[in-house]
Amino acid sequence: MMLKDPQELIHWLKVELLNLPGEIAHKDMIPYRLTASEALKNPMKYRLSAVLILLYFENGEPHFILTERQDYAGKHSGQISLPGGKVEERDQNTAETALRETEEEIGVRSESVELLGQLTEVFVPVSQFLIHPYLGYSPRLPSIIPDVREVKTVLHCTIGELVNEENRILTKFKTSTGIWMKDVPAFVIQEKIVWGATAIILNEFKHLLKRLK
Repeated sequence: MMLKDPQELIHWLKVELLNLPGEIAHKDMIPYRLTASEALKNPMKYRLSAVLILLYFENGEPHFILTERQDYAGKHSGQISLPGGKVEERDQNTAETALRETEEEIGVRSESVELLGQLTEVFVPVSQFLIHPYLGYSPRLPSIIPDVREVKTVLHCTIGELVNEENRILTKFKTSTGIWMKDVPAFVIQEKIVWGATAIILNEFKHLLKRLK
């Protein structure tokens, strides 16, 4: 059963983040790509990025935030994603990147977020990014001020939606190169299709949460 007390859940997550399911959880959502450890066996140029799963409680229920990207001429146009972005020279580490990018994208101040730990890295071959995912916590619903240049919609999602097995589907989509891909694992959250790197990261988080059952 899901822990309803915020402090109990946060303490439990801090402990569980020390024993990640890792790429076993990734495999469920990767039909057409290598895991990060497999991809990085061969020398390559890649860029670092970081994202944040931001938890908060509302009406006694744990929530997290997703964003819908604006439409643009790029590989990830219109996709559902976690707040985050590429590492910049001013960032001391990827944790700082995740917090800075979250503040820039949706206006949540870095000092209002407690970082609980890090999830397993995910490699995105289409953009050559190695993503460092972090889990963070805000004790209350943060004030959201989206950057309209990057964010079309901010989605407030419940943990229950993520762990509900009925919300995991197989779907198809058209890539930026015009190729249709079929039987792609995805989540339906807030009536949006969540696939790709975001779904891979969330599936590891889901594996952690299912240990509570």
